[in-house]
Amino acid sequence: MKAFFGTFTNKIDSKGRVSVPASFRGVIAGRGLTSVALHPALFESCLEGAGFDRFENLLSGFTDSFVHPVRDEAAELIMEELRELPLDGDGRIVLPDEFIAKARLKNQATFVGRGWKFQLWEPSSLAVVKQAKIRRIAASLESKESDKP
Repeated sequence: MKAFFGTFTNKIDSKGRVSVPASFRGVIAGRGLTSVALHPALFESCLEGAGFDRFENLLSGFTDSFVHPVRDEAAELIMEELRELPLDGDGRIVLPDEFIAKARLKNQATFVGRGWKFQLWEPSSLAVVKQAKIRRIAASLESKESDKP
């Protein structure tokens, strides 16, 4: 299965439309889909997306019952905010206003491939998160080096 990878920054127009990167559209089309599924991330200031098939697989873990024997509250939160957004003829999606607000998007969105999913970030927010990640990795490597005899 093809994965979402790479980083692409695209303009958001006044109607909330943004072009989904061609390689991401290729992953979606390769699954026989014509839309993306998007939701606000649970723990980061971004949006997360994939093909709707990923979220249908999330449902397969639930037993159809009035009371779930084991609740997956994270899945419930994702499903209640999930939106299926069709790709238009130009490969764009229309971002809901509340999604734009939650991710603090302005006139651009940076698409970041994360393998089986992708994220949409406000570009300067992504830069801050990326630098923090680099510092954590460097600190982890330095501590491993200092542990060597």
